[in-house]
Amino acid sequence: MRRFASIILRLVFIVFIGAAGFLLFESPATINVQNVPKVARSVIKKNVDKSGDTNLKGTLKLVKDFGVENKVLEQLPSKYQRDLSYVDLYNLSVSYQENGELTAKNLKLPEKNEVQKAVNYLILQRVNKGLSDNSKQVNNSINIFHYFLFGAILILALAALLVLFGQSWASIALLIAAVGSFGALQYYLNQLVQYLQSELDPGISLITSSMLWLGLAISVVVAIIWPLGLKLTKKKD
Repeated sequence: MRRFASIILRLVFIVFIGAAGFLLFESPATINVQNVPKVARSVIKKNVDKSGDTNLKGTLKLVKDFGVENKVLEQLPSKYQRDLSYVDLYNLSVSYQENGELTAKNLKLPEKNEVQKAVNYLILQRVNKGLSDNSKQVNNSINIFHYFLFGAILILALAALLVLFGQSWASIALLIAAVGSFGALQYYLNQLVQYLQSELDPGISLITSSMLWLGLAISVVVAIIWPLGLKLTKKKD
């Protein structure tokens, strides 16, 4: 009976590790833009200032002179949010490496009217130009991210396997996988946000979801409790 209780306890801890892993790899952090028209205005200005096209500059001047700039920008959504979990970021990075650029579909940019399509074009042109100019560094970062992601999954699987076989140092593997994956996601997304801030607008921010924090919390609690539970069951055995 005690042996059966020990096995049940291990299975319960494995379930918690699986739940924590699911939350850590599937829960998103959100790239948040509170004022899309402001970002669009900034991007348009930067593109026009760098452009040698006098017709483009003249058209923008006419739009401002006639006071219809705000009317045009009102056709854009007021806010933009893009959720990015580990899985989303992995798919985004793979798509970028395959195609050499980001698309409106990748970033889930709305394209409901011609104004949105035109602004998306300018945004993507600017973002992709910056990525292209730093392609070697970008690809190196993506490759490191991929290695780290697969490594974190393997370490998490190792933690579950160690729990199954009643090894106390499963807690160490779990903490490495959980804290490492949480920190790495924050690091890579912050790098992405900083890049977007420099290229588009400083008002772009990052919001970490409560479910991601929950995944980290479950991992830490399980890592602390597991050796105690193991010790108690061994005493009973």
